[in-house]
Amino acid sequence: MADLKAQFMRTPWAKPRVTSQPAGNTTLVNLPTFYAVRWAAQGFEPGEVDRSVLRGIPVQIRPKLIGFTYVFGDGSTLGPTSSRGGVYPDGDITHVYRSPGARSVRVDTTFGADFSLDGRSWDEIPSTVTVPGPTTTVTVREARSVLVNH
Repeated sequence: MADLKAQFMRTPWAKPRVTSQPAGNTTLVNLPTFYAVRWAAQGFEPGEVDRSVLRGIPVQIRPKLIGFTYVFGDGSTLGPTSSRGGVYPDGDITHVYRSPGARSVRVDTTFGADFSLDGRSWDEIPSTVTVPGPTTTVTVREARSVLVNH
């Protein structure tokens, strides 16, 4: 099992990027910002199978999602959750920033996995790994209203 856990930790995980709405990674103070996860093309995401050979035995490792933790860049996090978020009006991952500034936002993904030795039945690897995603800079601006008399 120790060799399987070590192989599990070496799996080249997919690192999802977080996207935001309003579009353009710019939002306003006190405005709900919607977040969504987009899987990277490289690496293994849940359900895909990483095939290798361990001590001469063919091994398959099938990642599964344990949860996402959204890191909003202002000290706030949300998760773990299985939600991939979404866009307005149906997205369920939102955050409201209370002050302007640039925020480094990311989603950390916790993976578990099942394994199969030599093409036999699947069993669970009793371990998890949390993979930090790449950061996206979200700019939070403050809007000011001006009354004009025409």
